[in-house]
Amino acid sequence: MIQDYSILDDQQLIDYLKEGNHLAFNEIYKRFWRMSINTAFQRLKSKEMAEEVVQEVFVSLFIRRASIQLKSSLEAYIRLAIKNRIIDAFRAQKSQEQLQIAEANNEEPSPAQPDEALEYKELRDKIKSSTDKLPEKCREVFLMSRFEHLSHQEISDRTGISISTVKKHINKALKILKEDFQDQHLDILIVCLFVFSQS
Repeated sequence: MIQDYSILDDQQLIDYLKEGNHLAFNEIYKRFWRMSINTAFQRLKSKEMAEEVVQEVFVSLFIRRASIQLKSSLEAYIRLAIKNRIIDAFRAQKSQEQLQIAEANNEEPSPAQPDEALEYKELRDKIKSSTDKLPEKCREVFLMSRFEHLSHQEISDRTGISISTVKKHINKALKILKEDFQDQHLDILIVCLFVFSQS
């Protein structure tokens, strides 16, 4: 089994991702997260909105991994996904404004269209509720491990707790989150994207 995913090209990463490989997803996330945030921010001019759009793009990337077909580069694929997600967000905002106008004029609003953003919001709310169950130190250690990608030794050095305690905190957090999200069948790395937005 490959040990260093940073040496893989785009197509190799996608091939591994299609197999549900967590490490391939993690490499894509690390490789393109900053570029994605910058791209979204240039269009939205809001850090919070940019983070939300990018999180949704990465979630969609994982959920739809089996159907991904790269026509050029993975970066181009992600940039286009961000552009489309922003367009969807603007459409949703416009629909909301039209609804408010209709209500103000006592008009019958148009039937609501299925909105994928609502699904993500509900998921984030559930994750926020789940992570609130974690003891403060447990949550802190878990985020260091899964978002900052720190080793057990690095977390131990930073927090002043033993490596064995670090492992216990991580295992406890994983157990709680997996129990709460087993019905979604979501990779724990995706959960961490949302956890970061709530931190």
